[in-house]
Amino acid sequence: MSDLMSDPFVQSSVLPLLLGLLAVGALRLIGGRVGRLWASGGIALAFLALFILVIGLPAFPPPSSMGKLFWSVAAGLLLGLAADALSLRGRAASALVGGWLLLALVWIAWPGLDSTRAFVTLAVLAAVGLWASFAGALSGTDKTTAPAAVLLALALSVGVTALIGSSASIAQLGLALTAATGGFLLWNWPTERHVWGVSGRVALVLPLLIAAVLTLFTQAESATLLLALPALAAESLRRRLPIGEGRFAPALATVVVTILAVIPALVAIAAAYLLSGGEASPY
Repeated sequence: MSDLMSDPFVQSSVLPLLLGLLAVGALRLIGGRVGRLWASGGIALAFLALFILVIGLPAFPPPSSMGKLFWSVAAGLLLGLAADALSLRGRAASALVGGWLLLALVWIAWPGLDSTRAFVTLAVLAAVGLWASFAGALSGTDKTTAPAAVLLALALSVGVTALIGSSASIAQLGLALTAATGGFLLWNWPTERHVWGVSGRVALVLPLLIAAVLTLFTQAESATLLLALPALAAESLRRRLPIGEGRFAPALATVVVTILAVIPALVAIAAAYLLSGGEASPY
């Protein structure tokens, strides 16, 4: 059993998927009246649990970017759960997530801000993160499957790009976030059971924090991650398709929006692979 648990494939897929299923279900159960909002926090909770199991609990204050990533996610999760418990909605919720994201990005990136490229990277990540943070408020919807599908796609692109770039620990975290999000989506298919609250908005921008570590502190071809950004438009594209309003329409809509989100992620992954010279990662 110990050999199985130490297998990188299990750590990056099966284990975080199970942790995601358990974390989402547990938060839904103990959350009482806010459980439907708290459930989306199970994604970040599963990510943190996987981090501890695979990498270990980082010291505080953390000396490395990976440690800062962990504690930033932990702080974001606590903020999200508290905001959902207080029923914080709309622009106030978005401002909270956006403020936390900016602080986390600067904290993580600070040691690597030694060039124009680094500052541009930070600016791009911040702009994308703020857009994602406010997108829910601007659309006026708390639907679950569309943002979760986007999260899955972005996490997948970061994880596989890191894998191609031979950044094993970052790859494991990105793929683990993908699997944990898959656990959340399983809870909400074929029918949505939960609401994408502040905890969900925190989870949605976690790939950007991982991307900051990947871009600033490794040699991976992370610029290709820009090609995954059209995943953010998956729900807008899905609404233009003639899915209808039948009995199976919600289940079909979830599948369609997930496919639409994953396609740009696959394009980004293919570009990273080609730029690497088509060489497989040793991991």
